[in-house]
Amino acid sequence: MNESHPTSLDWLKRMSADDHSLVTMICFPPAGGGMMGFWPWIAPLRGRANVYAAALPGRDQRLREEPARALEALASPLAEAVAALADKPLLVFGHSFGALVAYEMIHRLFAEGSVAPERVHFLASGRVAPHLPSRAPRVSHLAPRDVVFRVAELHGNIPVALLEQPEFVAMIGRALQADLHINETYAWTERAPLPCPMTAIGGDADPVVSEAELDAWERHAGGGFERRLVAGDHFYFRPAAGQQTLMEIVSACCASLAATTQ
Repeated sequence: MNESHPTSLDWLKRMSADDHSLVTMICFPPAGGGMMGFWPWIAPLRGRANVYAAALPGRDQRLREEPARALEALASPLAEAVAALADKPLLVFGHSFGALVAYEMIHRLFAEGSVAPERVHFLASGRVAPHLPSRAPRVSHLAPRDVVFRVAELHGNIPVALLEQPEFVAMIGRALQADLHINETYAWTERAPLPCPMTAIGGDADPVVSEAELDAWERHAGGGFERRLVAGDHFYFRPAAGQQTLMEIVSACCASLAATTQ
């Protein structure tokens, strides 16, 4: 792998060119994921949010880099990159592993005084609250290929046609294993709640995150809390109906954030 020294600009990828939107949305993918999963969101959010995705090492344009295996190696540079966009209100969305990274990143953002609490809204999706142990099976000790197949078996989120391509499995397995290592070894440290509003979202049939575990995020929400359940499994937003519901939730958050600019 190449030795690289990414700047803060390398940590975010602009997905849309919507300069007229009053809100910037930063999206954090699930374990092993990249920015491609957020492309379908651009059109529904046009005029509401300018969409960015976290660009993590080991995937997408940073494929040749080694994936991070420590949360600090992600949260700190991402906080620096997001702070550069804080001239507009920030809607931060993270799903599953991405929700954990986003949570830690936002803590750093406020610790550095980069943004006012009323100009941030955190959407924590598909993950238990950080002070709770995850019920997802521990698989990061397995070989990357085996991790891919175990996750596909659990969530059914990887098409069979892709699982039959050894190059794809090897590519995604490296990042997936590293992300799950971070997720499985995470130990929450006692600290004050985030001062911004928070919405916890999940599928009503998610096998690894219950309604009560979503409700537990309220402990970390010092600026107001809401929990939303959407019909579906861990990846509730992939079917058209689930995506529409999520976009409605996102749009409402954008409207609330945009009001802070008035």
